[in-house]
Amino acid sequence: MPKRFNFLSAAIFSTTAIISTGCVENYSTVTTSSESVKITGRVAYEPSNVVQNSLFGFLSPQRQIVAKWTYPGVTISTKFQGSYISMKMVNANCGFLMVEVDGAEKKKVEIKKAETVLANDLDPHVEHSVKAVYCNEGNELKPEFCGFKTDGKFIKGDDGADSKPKFFFIGNSITCGYGVDGNTSQSFTYATENFTKTFAYQVAEKYDAEYTVFAKSGYGIYRNYGDAREGSTINMTTLYDYTLFNDTVKWNHDSFKADVVFINLGTNDTSHDNYDISKFKDAANSFVAKVRATNPESKIVLLTGPMMHNKALSDVMMTLDNIALQMTKEGDGKIYRFNFTPDDGKFGYGTDWHPNVDKQKDMARELCNFLERNEIVQ
Repeated sequence: MPKRFNFLSAAIFSTTAIISTGCVENYSTVTTSSESVKITGRVAYEPSNVVQNSLFGFLSPQRQIVAKWTYPGVTISTKFQGSYISMKMVNANCGFLMVEVDGAEKKKVEIKKAETVLANDLDPHVEHSVKAVYCNEGNELKPEFCGFKTDGKFIKGDDGADSKPKFFFIGNSITCGYGVDGNTSQSFTYATENFTKTFAYQVAEKYDAEYTVFAKSGYGIYRNYGDAREGSTINMTTLYDYTLFNDTVKWNHDSFKADVVFINLGTNDTSHDNYDISKFKDAANSFVAKVRATNPESKIVLLTGPMMHNKALSDVMMTLDNIALQMTKEGDGKIYRFNFTPDDGKFGYGTDWHPNVDKQKDMARELCNFLERNEIVQ
C-alpha cells in the first residue's frame, strides 16, 4: 500500500555509532518512511516514542513513525549492499517472521529482541534483497516496525508491483494459518501459526500477487466462535472499516485496489450448531454488499471453508449460493462461488482440528484450478 511521509526527523538514513567495545562501526539505517522500504498489508503508520540506542545507530530517544499491524501476512522488504541485515522493532517477543534473502529458501525467525538479525555473512560487494512476512496474528503481540540496519548501504527498490495482480484475503483462523504447524495433541501457540503455509499465501505466491489480509481467528460475519446465538458485538463486519483489530484507526479502502477478493467466512458463525440462520443470512448479505461497495471493480470469490460439515455446511453453502445468484441477476458479473473439499482427515489435522500443511496445500491446488478454469486469474 502507498506510504510516503515528510517526517525528516524520522527518515535517518545513515550514521556512525560507537559500540560498547569502544570500536567505531559504520552502518546505514532506514526507517518506515524510506523509499528503500516497502510494506504491504493492513498497516497503520503512527508516531511512537522509540528509545534509539547506539547499537541501532541512534544516539538519543526521539519520536519516530512506526508501522503497526494486528493481522497476519504483513510483508516488509528492502534492497541493500552489505554483509548483514537486521530489523528493528519497538517490542521484543512480538512473533515470528518467514524471511527470504536473495530468493533463497525461506527460514522462520522468532522476534526475540527489539533488534533481530535476518541474515549475515553475505557478500558485501553485491546487491541483496530481503523479504520478511509476518506469520502470526498480532493483536496480542503488538508488532511495531521501526526500520532496517546494514553495514553497507540501502538501495531504492522497484519490484514492479504496479504490474502484479492484487489479492485481498478476508477470513478466519483457516486464512491465518492457525495451528498449521501443529497437531491435535497440542494446544495453540504462535509458534504453530504460519500464514505463509496457508492456501491464501500459496495462491498469492503462485501468481506473484501483491496481497493484503483481513483475517481473525475465531471471528465470523455476525457471530464468533462459541458465542451466543444472537451474535457478537464485535465481529468481522464491525471490524471491516478499521486498520487494526479493535482499534479506532480507519482503513482507507482506496489504498489497495484488489483484482480479486477472497471471502472465507461462515465457519465460526455456525460453530456448535448454535446459530440463527436468518441472522447469518442477513449479515452475510450485508457484509458481501459492503465488500462490493468498497471494491467495486474487483472479482469476488465467496469460499466455503473445509472445517464445516452436515447442516452447518449446507446452510453456509446455500446462503453463499443465493447471494452469488442474486448479485448475478442484478448485473454483477464478477461474483464467484467455490467450495473447498470438507476436511475428512485424509491429510491429518493441525492444532484444534484445523487444516495442517498438507491440507492447506491441497486447498491451494483446488482454488488455483478453479481460478484458472473460470479465467479469474490468467
